[in-house]
Amino acid sequence: MNMTFKEKSTWLSLFVTLLIFGNYAISVFTMDPSMLNPEEMIELAMDNLSSAVLYMIIIEVIFQSLIAAASRNKTELEGDERDRTISLTSNNSGYYVLSIGVVITIGQLILPHAFGIGAFVEERTSIIPLFEMHMLLFSLILSEIVRFAHQIYLYRKDAV
Repeated sequence: MNMTFKEKSTWLSLFVTLLIFGNYAISVFTMDPSMLNPEEMIELAMDNLSSAVLYMIIIEVIFQSLIAAASRNKTELEGDERDRTISLTSNNSGYYVLSIGVVITIGQLILPHAFGIGAFVEERTSIIPLFEMHMLLFSLILSEIVRFAHQIYLYRKDAV
């Protein structure tokens, strides 16, 4: 299977994102609120997040550099019109997912108070530390996954 630099780079980014933030999501959502007080849960969640971001940066820099070094020529690294079109199209689909996630998060913050059930919702969402931040982060990560997957789909569709 002959892939361009951009496609290899996209595959790597998708894999690293799924691996690192999948592990992060598991660590946050499996926290036991009965074992930790809210401040400890927030501190642990923030430690996990900073570790995930650091790992993401280190792994991406190392492996993207290796992929770039293995690429044959400069024009392949820069991409062509097809690469730009694929990137633009996939960015749009990722943007839609992120926009929906932000609207849902804002709705989750405002609507319970409008209907007078704010305390009920806060009681249920306090199980996950920094719930709103995690909803926004999940939206961001999901939008990146959609963007990478759509980009790969377009590369593979064009390759056939």
